Amino acid sequence: MNSFEIEMKLPVFSLEEIKEKLIWKGFQEEATVRESDMYYNSEHHDVKKLGEALRIRKSTDLFNGQTQAQLNFKGKKMDQVSMSRQEYETAVADPECTEKILIALGFEPVAGVQKTRCYMKKNEMTACLDQVDGLGSFLELEVIASEESMREIYLREMERLLTELGLSMADTVRTSYLGMLYAKKQNEE
Repeated sequence: MNSFEIEMKLPVFSLEEIKEKLIWKGFQEEATVRESDMYYNSEHHDVKKLGEALRIRKSTDLFNGQTQAQLNFKGKKMDQVSMSRQEYETAVADPECTEKILIALGFEPVAGVQKTRCYMKKNEMTACLDQVDGLGSFLELEVIASEESMREIYLREMERLLTELGLSMADTVRTSYLGMLYAKKQNEE
């Protein structure tokens, strides 16, 4: 099944303040996890150059200690205002074996991103409150849609919510956490 990730992301000053406002708007906390993402690239399919992403994510639930993993591929961004893109994702029982398969196919691990994420949900929209190691605090709004035609509708809903939270579309970013970490590293060199 095709799915489209419709997403907006922006840096925020206070995750607790945003969380309180989201609760007031009817969002409910679902989980708080520690996520470890390892990204892969290859010479035969240069994911970075193509504007795509290939990763294995390990998520540990901070309440029950259970860890799950998934393989995720994200296509090119679909517009100039959001992080929306086609996405394929599947659970993996053995992330170490999955990494060995990717390496055997010519993909190499290139970089990792670590974050603590609080998932909050209201209807079809998920709000992620992220504390990203080395970057700071972010809010991501996301909807997984089965049809690309729903993108504009969900983007307007997200824009309306940002305004209600006292935030602005002007503050959104289209750079992935991995891209931000690369840029930060280059600036420090």
